[in-house]
Amino acid sequence: MATTTWTVEIHDAVGADRETLQTTSVRSCPEYSSAKTFLQSHPPVGLSSVDNNVTEDILEKLKSVTEQLVVTLLDQWKTEEDGMLSVLWWSVDNASKPCGQDYCIAVHICLMPQPKCLSSTVLIYGEGRGNARCKHTQWIADRAPIENFVAQLVEDRGLPIHEVVLSEPGPGGDRLLLEGLITNFFVVKEGTLFTAGEGVLEGSTRELVLKACKDLSIHVVLEAPKLSERESWQAAFVTSTVRVVIDVTRVLCGENIDDDKCLCETRIPSDTTGFTKRIRDQIFAQRMYLQ
Repeated sequence: MATTTWTVEIHDAVGADRETLQTTSVRSCPEYSSAKTFLQSHPPVGLSSVDNNVTEDILEKLKSVTEQLVVTLLDQWKTEEDGMLSVLWWSVDNASKPCGQDYCIAVHICLMPQPKCLSSTVLIYGEGRGNARCKHTQWIADRAPIENFVAQLVEDRGLPIHEVVLSEPGPGGDRLLLEGLITNFFVVKEGTLFTAGEGVLEGSTRELVLKACKDLSIHVVLEAPKLSERESWQAAFVTSTVRVVIDVTRVLCGENIDDDKCLCETRIPSDTTGFTKRIRDQIFAQRMYLQ
């Protein structure tokens, strides 16, 4: 049976020459069977383009080295099944460098996880992230209390909750819906697609959805959906690396969410109006990719 988890890592990526890259070895890593376990194997790290030390030259070098590492890694991918590729960039202090830092890259591939459901129930719970636009592994630890709370709530209710949607205060006591813990969140209202334009991680699947909507002439408003308007939603969905878009058919919310009896459930006709299917089919039919 072919090995299905591989990783390759390089330090001082900016200073790496062709010989260094050619001799960088790929290793199997069955201990990191998922992207999450791979990311958790590193200290909380990440790299934001708003960092003053990250110049355009550094970014271009990191992109170039990443592309070469990915090619090297994929040479080891012998299985015919789909894989999930994860790339981690981070910096470490190094006084000997002109910028005072080294930049490191780790790349990991594993089997693509299979979708557990075709429709989902989401819970509105938790405030938006402080620096949502930076994809940082610290978020894995930061969201753990929310995940633990939801796991207990699921056990108490005996019914599944597939994703948690973060929000922020809106006008008149309303809640503005931002993003899921690991997804982007979308709503269709009066034929228009709404999704938060600020305070969220602009994921690659989100970009595919926006591109599909443009091709389908679906009007898009980059504005956080309002929780108070949920009864008028024609559809809602979250993104997924595996299925691109997953229907949201139930929304749970409440003032005192610690008390299951105070949870309010709203059903959303996402799986009957066909909006999510149109977007998903457009992405698959056009074999979309990001430039």
